[in-house]
Amino acid sequence: MGAQLQIEVERPPPGLQRGQYPAPPWVILAVGAAVVLGAVAFLIWRARRAFRARARGGPRSSARR
Repeated sequence: MGAQLQIEVERPPPGLQRGQYPAPPWVILAVGAAVVLGAVAFLIWRARRAFRARARGGPRSSARR
């Protein structure tokens, strides 16, 4: 009973290039920028739509158009 088992574990290098589909940092930044720009464009679209509805007068119905 004097033998000790040592388990050796290999870990991937730290950073963004981990997982099943590794990607360079510029890809991560491009996807993040696309998400942020898409969210801003969506919010602008919604605000303009609400502003036009108010300009027409009366509250906007809850039905989607």
